[in-house]
Amino acid sequence: MTRFELHPLKYPANLGSSFAGEVVSVGSNVTSLRAGDRVVTLRGSDKVTDSRFGAHQKYALAEAEWSSKLLSNTSFESGAVTILNLTTVVAALSIHLGLDRPPLSGSAQPNGKKILVYGGSNPSGHLAIKYAVSAGYTVITTSSPLNHNFVQSLGPTYIIDHTASAEKIETELHQQGPYFAILDTIGLPPVTNITANYLFSIGGGGHNSLTPSLPGADPLPENVERRFASYGWAFEDPAQAEFGRWLFEEYLPKGLESGLIVPTRAQVVEQVVEGRLGNVQHALDLMAGGTVSGRKLVMYL
Repeated sequence: MTRFELHPLKYPANLGSSFAGEVVSVGSNVTSLRAGDRVVTLRGSDKVTDSRFGAHQKYALAEAEWSSKLLSNTSFESGAVTILNLTTVVAALSIHLGLDRPPLSGSAQPNGKKILVYGGSNPSGHLAIKYAVSAGYTVITTSSPLNHNFVQSLGPTYIIDHTASAEKIETELHQQGPYFAILDTIGLPPVTNITANYLFSIGGGGHNSLTPSLPGADPLPENVERRFASYGWAFEDPAQAEFGRWLFEEYLPKGLESGLIVPTRAQVVEQVVEGRLGNVQHALDLMAGGTVSGRKLVMYL
């Protein structure tokens, strides 16, 4: 069995990387937020093993530079289900793949460049589609018939049925290409194989995946590159400080309010006992059981 460690934790660990709530107090050096502000926040990589920053508790610590102030018309739920995947997607598309940022209102003029987003309905894929379309790119994506209407509402030019045979998907990839950039938001071996076969057939190339290589995929041809990184944490690089401020202070809050960002569809998990955290395990069991698809679970603590 192949094992890999993405986020090393120490036991006991308080899980939960993103959450929203009201600021109770701020540190003496914090000027961007104040008590009473409604915020959504993301846990930085250096806080993964610090349980004080975990979401599954009534009071949690947060870092101002990883937090966005929610505007009055934006719900806690919309912020909480969006911030983690949005940060990943923005870093993957603009820092790693070189896409332009979208304007904060309306959409950019079409630039004639095609982007393939494999996995259009999942919490990262749908955000990637909307981001790229708003920035002026022509987006080709994949979806099951079940989620076709939702994905179509995001503005892609063409949707490939990902439940079709691998051969049919590869044929449609050829018909719709070539692509300026490819982002695989699924990363499972069958998708890796399809993407690698397509790239090999056109003479080679690379694509980015939001998932590390998993057992079961075919060996990559020598002229095909599959790239993975801890995308969201790219904003910890001082060189990306301005970009990070734009994301957390401008794009995220204004985009959620205006509709430029379509929040991840949420499935609410109510607490079992008033004032207790007894439903956390139930939520984790639902995710582990494979009953959550194309949505995120939201808990009110």
